[in-house]
Amino acid sequence: MIKILKSMSNGIVFAFLYLLVVFISPIFLMLMGYTNILSNPALFGEYLYLIEIKDQTFSSEATIFGCILSFVVGLTIHFFLNLLIASFKKGESR
Repeated sequence: MIKILKSMSNGIVFAFLYLLVVFISPIFLMLMGYTNILSNPALFGEYLYLIEIKDQTFSSEATIFGCILSFVVGLTIHFFLNLLIASFKKGESR
C-alpha cells in the first residue's frame, strides 16, 4: 500500500510541475524578448497546453490531457527508478 501511495505522490508532483512550467514559462519568454508566440502542441488530437503572447499580454492554459499525461509520466519514472534500484541492489548482493 505504501508503494502505491509513493507512486501516486510522485505522479502528483509531476502534474504540479507541469502546471508550474505552463503558467511560468510565458513570463520567462517575455523577459527574453519574445513578443509574438502562439504555442499549442497536440498529441493524439488533444492539446498539451496553450500559450499565447502578443505584445505585452500573455495567456497560458494547462489542459486536462497534459495533466493526465504528466501524471502518467511521473508514475512511469517512479516505477522505472524502483526497478533500476532493485536491480542494482540485487547485483550487489551476489
